[in-house]
Parts: sequence; structure tokens; C-alpha cells
Amino acid sequence: MALEHPPPSCPVAVSDGWEKLADGLAVQRIHLHRRELENALGKGVAECGLPAQASPLALISRPLPPPDAAVADVSAAGLLPFVTVPQQIGRGTDGGPLVAPARAVAQMLTAGGLEDAAAQGIEAVCAASAWWVGAFAVLRHRGGHHVHIDDDVTDTVALTTLVDATHAVALGAATRVLRRRLQLTGDGNPQMRDGYCRAVTEAIVTEPTLPALLESLGELRLVDLVANALPWRGQYLKYRSGLGAGQVE
Repeated sequence: MALEHPPPSCPVAVSDGWEKLADGLAVQRIHLHRRELENALGKGVAECGLPAQASPLALISRPLPPPDAAVADVSAAGLLPFVTVPQQIGRGTDGGPLVAPARAVAQMLTAGGLEDAAAQGIEAVCAASAWWVGAFAVLRHRGGHHVHIDDDVTDTVALTTLVDATHAVALGAATRVLRRRLQLTGDGNPQMRDGYCRAVTEAIVTEPTLPALLESLGELRLVDLVANALPWRGQYLKYRSGLGAGQVE
């Protein structure tokens, strides 16, 4: 049943503040380590601890910019920096190995048919998700373990692990676009409701796999990106426990 009245006004939820903190920290980390990211482009996959199918240059290939009609939805979800940073820093336009899993998330959530602006917004944040996972994967060999921060990460990350990470980040970003659209316009659009229900269901299915995924990723920045991407019991855990994410930088 569609809501015929606006939601009651309420103070900004604590989780909304944590969401902004996580977004800002991700952007800050990219800019703090931008020189390291550039330097990694001249290295081989083995030197960066990457799988053979994922060269550094391919992982940070620039996604296509979102159409103008999609910008409002992306911005309303608080994801405009998430989409614009890959446009500013990405290299080339060749699709890397994480593009397909990000696109698959967008296709799953828009399969019921959405108006163009909403569908394009979802496609844009999913494409950006592949870039963010790829960029932090390129930096991974220079980072510390997410629990034992002083321990360097020296193992090679598997491509399946990066694919699963991309799925989680894309799902979380797309869910934010859908949730914000419903908050702003109400739930009278059945296609939008269906898309959001698909996203919530997929998050529930994904949640049991996240602890093992985070351990496979190992590195602090990648773990924070994935752990804070979508709603689950471990989202914003560091903020809730007062550990102070970002202390390494």
C-alpha cells in the first residue's frame, strides 16, 4: 500500500553520520595515497599482490560518466563524490575484470523496469563501485591488516575475492540510490519498490559471506570500503565500538 502522507520529521540518524564519515574517509584515502596509486601503474601484478587477470591499469579504468539525468539521484543519495572521483583519477576506458560483476548488480536491480533517471543512477554508482574496489586493490600491498594494523599485507588477493567485494560495494551503493528515491517520492511506484526489495533481499543473502570475504581482503582500506558499503550486522562496527577508523592515516 502506498504511503499517502509524508514521513514524520526526525533528527538525522546516527547511522547517517557514520555513512558520511565512511564516504569522506574513502575519498580522503584515495587522495592521500594518490601518488602511490600512480606509481603502482608501472608495476606488475605480482609486485602489487594482484591476480594475473587484474593489472593495476585495468583495475582503475575510468567508468563512463553518468548522464545528466542521473546526477540528481546520485547526489540525493550522497554519492556524487563516489562517482566523480573515478572520473577525475581513473585512467583509460578499457573495462577491467570488475566491470562485469558491477554491471550484473545494476542489471539485477533494474530488471523490473525503472524510469531512466533512476536506472542510470544505479548503473553509475555500480560502475563507480568497480573502480573503488580496483583502486584500493592496487593500493592493498602498501597497507596493513585490518585487525593487526602493524602487520603488512603480503599475500596475493584472489580475483574471486575482488569480484565478491565489487558485488557488495555495488549492491550497497545501488541500495542507497533506491532508498533515497523512495524516501523523497514515497513508495507509490511499484517498480521502485520492487527494485528496493530486490536489493534488501540480496543484502540478506550476501551477509553470511561477508566475514570470510573481509578476512580474504585483509587490508584495512579495502575492508572498510566493503564492510561499510551495505546494511548488515558488521556495518559501521568500528564506529560503534569507538576504535576510530582512519587512525592509520
